[in-house]
Amino acid sequence: MTIGEIGYEGLRLISQAPGTAAAVSVGTGYVALGAAILVGRSLLDMARQTRELVSRVGGGQGDQRPGEPKAA
Repeated sequence: MTIGEIGYEGLRLISQAPGTAAAVSVGTGYVALGAAILVGRSLLDMARQTRELVSRVGGGQGDQRPGEPKAA
């Protein structure tokens, strides 16, 4: 391997670095977006289950306006 070939190989590797960095950052962004969506769905599901549990137990008074009697 000559000095010229080594220099060419170095330049080729350096020129690929920005493309690789961009691909890694895009991939990381998609993974982060997917994680955020999963966490958001889990939080919404947990809130929905909690609200159903509270309404079954009889603590649904927070949904009424003050002064209105509770429905039988």
